Amino acid sequence: MATKRWALATLITLAALLALCAAAVYIVDPFEHYRESAILPLYDQESYNNPGIVRNYEYNAAILGTSMVEMSHPSVIDACFGVTSVKLPMRGSHTAQMGWQLAHIFETRELALAILAVDAYSLMGPPDDMEEIFPYLWNDNPLDDVNYLLNRDVLLVKIPRMLENIGKPTDTKRDDMYQWTDVVFAAKSVYDSLPDVPQSEMTDPEYRLERSTENIRRHIETYVAAHPETTFKIYMPPYSVAYWYLMTRQGLSEQQFRSRARVCELLLAYPNVEIYDFSSRLEWITDLDEYFDYSHHSGDISDAIMRAMAAGENRVTSVEQMWAGSEVIRQAVIDFAAAYEP
Repeated sequence: MATKRWALATLITLAALLALCAAAVYIVDPFEHYRESAILPLYDQESYNNPGIVRNYEYNAAILGTSMVEMSHPSVIDACFGVTSVKLPMRGSHTAQMGWQLAHIFETRELALAILAVDAYSLMGPPDDMEEIFPYLWNDNPLDDVNYLLNRDVLLVKIPRMLENIGKPTDTKRDDMYQWTDVVFAAKSVYDSLPDVPQSEMTDPEYRLERSTENIRRHIETYVAAHPETTFKIYMPPYSVAYWYLMTRQGLSEQQFRSRARVCELLLAYPNVEIYDFSSRLEWITDLDEYFDYSHHSGDISDAIMRAMAAGENRVTSVEQMWAGSEVIRQAVIDFAAAYEP
């Protein structure tokens, strides 16, 4: 009898401890799974933070993309386009993750504006890529919440760190989230980031074009067609000329140029789509002091992109224009190589 009482008491104690753990996670809610937090969140893992932002923030516009949109400022987007926006980057992601986020956004609201930063490499990613997607944070199944409510890392790491933010202002959090604060924007940083790679034979431009086609159709065109009331501003991010030099050395540039053109072939006919090519904005991609590595540009360039789109600059209205932009990049690479290579 005493053994049964001990076992029952142990079970009750364990259940109480688990309930306390779950209550702590629910109340503090570091991933904003249940509500937008009054405490400044950590915003240090996009795959965990974005689901709560999508579900619980007030917005009618969003910017989506890879790490290339992390330095974007929603306040500038709002001022340029008269919207209330959030940014939803996923570092190192492919077009499939963009589509996943669009699907969940449109489940709960209509957007006035969707800004999609479409990286050429991401178009060639696996169309069913689910890396860094955690369905329990996205779905409405309360049983799945046990993965969050009883998560040891959330309880022991995230909550203590987030509680340190009590009292910190939250009025600029949409701009500040995911910003890089520990990097140096300088040409030297770009040169230091460039690996020494041998010259490779150029890959067939049609290589993996079927992937690009499927990704565009499934993960972008699906939502463009289903939501004619939403303006989709799709832009090619201004990777530095050093990036395109590296892609050329590795034999990968022509397939990326082909994928850029494929975006135009499939989407230009839609009246709610605008396409912009900032990859060939020469004064940006050659100003290496605005980059901290061969890919990532500063927040000043991010803001300039929004203002340029608002002004209609670098808008592409034909496939030929996109190919012309690719030719600008090719020539910029030649000029860069002449100065960079010994």
